[in-house]
Order: sequence, then structure tokens, then C-alpha cells
Amino acid sequence: MDQQNNNQSIIADSTNKPDMQRAVQQPVQPVPQSATQPQYVPVQPALQPQYAPVQPAAPQGYAPVQPVPQPASQPAPQQFMTNVMEKILSILVFPVCFLYSSMFFEEDTTWNIMFGVFVLIFIIMGEALYWNRKRTWESWAMMIMTILGGVSVCFSIGEVWEDVLKAFFTHLFGVYWILCRSGRLAEGKTSHLMIWDGITAFCVMPFKNWPLDVRTIISIFRGNKDKKAKKTVPIVLLASVVGIILFFIAIAFLRSADDGFDDIMIAIGDFLKIDIDIELIPKILMTIFTATWLYGLFGGCFRETEAQVQHRGDNIKWFIGKLSKVPGLVWVIFIGLFSVFYIIFFALQGHYLFDAFVMKLPQEFTYSEYARKGFGEMCAVMVINFILLWLAMRTSATKMTAVKAACAVLNLESMLFALIAFLKIAMYIDAYGFTPLRFQSIWAAGVLFVACICAMISMLSGKKTSRIWFYLSASSLAVLCMV
Repeated sequence: MDQQNNNQSIIADSTNKPDMQRAVQQPVQPVPQSATQPQYVPVQPALQPQYAPVQPAAPQGYAPVQPVPQPASQPAPQQFMTNVMEKILSILVFPVCFLYSSMFFEEDTTWNIMFGVFVLIFIIMGEALYWNRKRTWESWAMMIMTILGGVSVCFSIGEVWEDVLKAFFTHLFGVYWILCRSGRLAEGKTSHLMIWDGITAFCVMPFKNWPLDVRTIISIFRGNKDKKAKKTVPIVLLASVVGIILFFIAIAFLRSADDGFDDIMIAIGDFLKIDIDIELIPKILMTIFTATWLYGLFGGCFRETEAQVQHRGDNIKWFIGKLSKVPGLVWVIFIGLFSVFYIIFFALQGHYLFDAFVMKLPQEFTYSEYARKGFGEMCAVMVINFILLWLAMRTSATKMTAVKAACAVLNLESMLFALIAFLKIAMYIDAYGFTPLRFQSIWAAGVLFVACICAMISMLSGKKTSRIWFYLSASSLAVLCMV
């Protein structure tokens, strides 16, 4: 029985073995995904609320430190091109500057007339070059001041200032007029950067474009696209100077060698109103220098672009911003020492200083002694105070309230100095009348007093008052040139 069962199981195994082999040989098919299996989509992260960084509050009495501006990048230089007016002025500037140079070799009043003619031509040249620029009221004001100065020197009008001083003031008016007329002030108008504008006009602009007139003259013959003109300019200028010197030295030798040639040179010199001899060399050299300087100012202001003006202004502001490194407490201590020292001075000398407020002359002084004693010294002290105030306000790392308060106290003391000086001169004038020196003294005291008022307004309100002070001072100076 058992044997039979075993045989049946063997037979069954043998019959199932082919099916097992086929199952092993067939490849396993991938299981299809169920239609009902859920599909997953990547979920976007939820938006997080954005928070602005909170600046820590400044301590009481302090203002937050402002970031220091960075210097702007230099605008790309443009190709050298000149127009017709530039070419005309580059040649005309030499005879004009020869007229100017000749003034310094005149001993009589002829130089006054020559200076008046030079000022007239100077204004015509500026208007011709900048005729298409917008005329601002500042350019009109400075042109009028320049004309007043030139007229006062030419006709010897006015006794307050000497002709030499009036000529010096006219130079200042004229150069600043060029900046206003060409629109090349650092901030587009007169501002607290007026000193930097003056340095730009007298030093930076002329020597930066040195010698632009020679390069412009070369462009007349070689064209505007001559790339070698800039390298040729120094050689041409040096050759011209050397050639002129050798030329007049040769003339001097020939005049000494032959009387007939000397007579011819004298006749030519009388016709041209000049002396053709070796003494003409200083005039020629001065003419070359003056013409190159003057055309550097004219042409530099004409060729400077708005982007370059903006770049120059940004650099000045960046430089001033870099000075803000001194802790405010340091300035509070220094200004406090000055203020205490001035208070002690007023306390010790008040017995005769404050008599000026009631127009009373101290018994131990005459009017002249009372007016002159300490006048120049007090004006010098006020100038020192203004320098100190400027340094404190510009170089303080933090604009502390204490710094402003200390500056305000020092400014009040400066106003007191100016008022005392003004009243002392007024007493002198009331007793003996006006003289040129008294006019100058009372003008200087008045200008310093107005400067104190403008500085105080600027410190308390933050308004820029330097422009007001500048034109009040300059216009009053121009008017005094005619008195």
C-alpha cells in the first residue's frame, strides 16, 4: 500500500516538472500600476513673512552715523574735438594776454586803461564761448561785479580801496563769473563748497588743461582727429619758448652791431608801441604763461561735461565725509575751552569793551585809540573761530547735540566780538567822519557779523546760508570799489 502511494507521488512529480521549468524560464513581467493609486505633486513651501531689519535706536542725544559716500567712477574721456569759437579764442588769447602782461611794466596810470580794456575783452570772450549756456542770476550778478571792478580801476573811481586792491578783487569776480557762466560750480550753484570751487577755478582747471590752447592751435592745422596732437603739445610749447628767447637775443646783438638796423627796430617799435629788445623777453614769457592759464580756464570749463562736474562734486563730498573721524566729545572739550577763555577775556576787559554799546568813550582812550586797539586782533580771533566751527561740524564722527550747543555758544561769542569791533569803528566815524581805512574796517566787521548770523541760522535750522553770505559780501565789496 505504501509502495503504491510512493509510486503515485513520483508520477505526479514527473508530470508537474515541465510546468515548473516553463515558469522559471518565462521573464517576470512588471506589475502595472493601479489606476486607483494616488498621484503625488511636489508641494511648494509656504511663503515666509519678510521682516525689514530693525535698526537699533541711537542713544539719547546722539544721531545715527551716516554712511560715508564713496567716490564716483571717472567718466570715460571723449575724443578731442574743437569748434570754430575755440579755435578763434586759442589764437586771440595771446594778444589779449600780451596786453595784460604789459600792465606790469607800466609805471604811470596807463596800466589802469589797459586793465579796463582787458576786462572788457575778457567778458566778450566768455560770452562768445558760452553763448548757448543758460544764464543764471548768479552769472549776471558776478558779471556786474566784474564790470564795476574794471570800471573803477580803468577810471580810478573810488577812494575806499586802492587801484591795485580793486584790480585784485576784479580778478576774483571774473574767475568766479567764468564758473557761474559756464555752469561748472560743484553743486550747480554757490554753496558751502565755494572754497573748493575757487581752488578748482584758479588751480585745478587751468593746470589740468595745460596747455589746451597749443593743442587747439595744432588741431587747426592737423584736424580734430590727430591722435598725436596731445603728445606734440609739450614739444611745440618748449620749442616756442626757446625760439622766442633766441630770437630776441639775436635782435639785441644785431642792434648793437649796426646803427641802421637799430634805427629800423626803433621805428617799428614806435609804430607798434613796444620796445623790440631783450627786455621784451619777460613780457613774452609772461604772455605765454598767462595765455595758457587763461585758455585752460576758458576751455576747461567749456569742455567739462555734466558727468565730470558731478564726479568732481561727489569726490569733494566724499573727501569731506572721510574727515568725519573725530569723536564728538573731543570737539566739545576743545570748543568748551575756547568759550571759557573768551568768557574770562570779556570779564577782565569788559570795563572798556562794553562801553561801545552805549557809545561812551573810556576816559583813558582817544577815539582813534579806542577804535584801533584790538580791532585787527578781534577780527583774527573771529576767523579762527570760523575755522574751528567748520572743523567741528565737518569732522565730528557723530552729530551730537552737545557739539551743536558748544558751536552755538562759540558763535555767540564771535558775534559779540564782531559787534564790539563794529561799534568801536562807528564811534570813531561819528566823531571824525569817513576815511578809506574806516570804510574798510567797518565793512570787514559787518561782513564778519553777518557771517556769524548766517552760521547760527545754519546750525539751528539746517538751512544752507553760505550762498546768502557770499553774495552780500561780494556785492558790498563791488559797490565799495566805486565809492
